Amino acid sequence: MNRQRRQLIDFAQHAAGLDNAAKLKLILFAAGVKPATFFALRVSPQNLDEKQHLERHLKACKLPFIAGKARGYEEIVGIKGDTVQWKMRGTWYGYDVFADRAQVAQFKKYLSLVQRKKHADADRVGGTLYDYAPCCVEHYIKEHNVAFLRKNYSYFSYYKHLHDAERAFPLLMHTACSTKCAASKKMNAAYAATLKKYAPAFWKTFSAARKYAVDVVVDSESELNEDFAYGIASSKPVFAKKDGHEFALLTLKPVEGHYYLYSYLTRLALKRGTVFTARVTMQYNHADIALGKPKRAIKNLHHERHFTLL
Repeated sequence: MNRQRRQLIDFAQHAAGLDNAAKLKLILFAAGVKPATFFALRVSPQNLDEKQHLERHLKACKLPFIAGKARGYEEIVGIKGDTVQWKMRGTWYGYDVFADRAQVAQFKKYLSLVQRKKHADADRVGGTLYDYAPCCVEHYIKEHNVAFLRKNYSYFSYYKHLHDAERAFPLLMHTACSTKCAASKKMNAAYAATLKKYAPAFWKTFSAARKYAVDVVVDSESELNEDFAYGIASSKPVFAKKDGHEFALLTLKPVEGHYYLYSYLTRLALKRGTVFTARVTMQYNHADIALGKPKRAIKNLHHERHFTLL
C-alpha cells in the first residue's frame, strides 16, 4: 500500500466528522477491499477543516469522488419533561467514492436504473459496485415482494433476521441472506483482517465491548408497510398481526457523549413513555439490551425539532 493510501486511512481513523459506520466504509475502501462506497462527513465548528483534508487525501490517491451538497444535521441535546429536544449541530456532506472511472460508469448506470424504476436490475448493479454477496443481493430483491415476506416471515421473525445478521456479520454493509451465509462469513473475516492490519486504532475501539447501566425510555415502534416493496404505494402494514415489537429505546443521559436510540426487539408490548433501567452492551454498530424493572412513565412523550434549510 502506498503512502497516500495510508494517510487516507489514518485520516479516516481519527476524523471527528466520521461516525463509526463512515470510518469503517472509508478504511475498507482505502485499503482496496471495497471498489466503491458511500459515507457521510459531518462538519461543525469543531472540525471545519476536515472536508478540505478529506478531499485533498482523495485527490492525492487519484480516487474519483462525487461530493453531495451541504445538508443540516441535528442531534438530541436533552430531554426536558415530556419533550425530546433536538438542535442543529452543523452540516453533512455525502461522498460517493470510487476505485476508478469504470466504477463511476457503473454508478451512473445504477442511478439510471433507479430513475427508470428498474429496481431489481439496479440492485444487481449496485450489489456488484459495492461488492455485496450475490446470494444476499438476490435475497434482498425477494424481500421487496410483499407476498414473499408474508409467506416466509412473521413480524418478529423478519426483524429478528435483521438483528441476527447484523450481529453475525458486524462489518458488512449489506444484510446477509442468513447467519449461515458462507460468502458473508468469508467477507466479514477478510474485513476484520484488513482493519487489524491497516487500522488497528479503529479496530481496537470499534470491536471492544462497552458496558453501561443507563435509564431508557420507550419511544417509537417500527412498522413495515407495503410501500417498502417495489412499485407499491400503500400505508397498509405488511404483517396484519404482530407476534412481537421492535421499539426504539432512548437513553435519558448521554452515552459516550451522545443520546442514543437503540433498536430493541421483544415479544412484549411496551407502552411508549415507560422508563426502564437497562444494562447495555455496545459493540460494533449494535447494542444488546437487558431491561430491568419499569421506574416511571413520561406522558405525551414527543420530539421537538427545528429544521433549517441550507
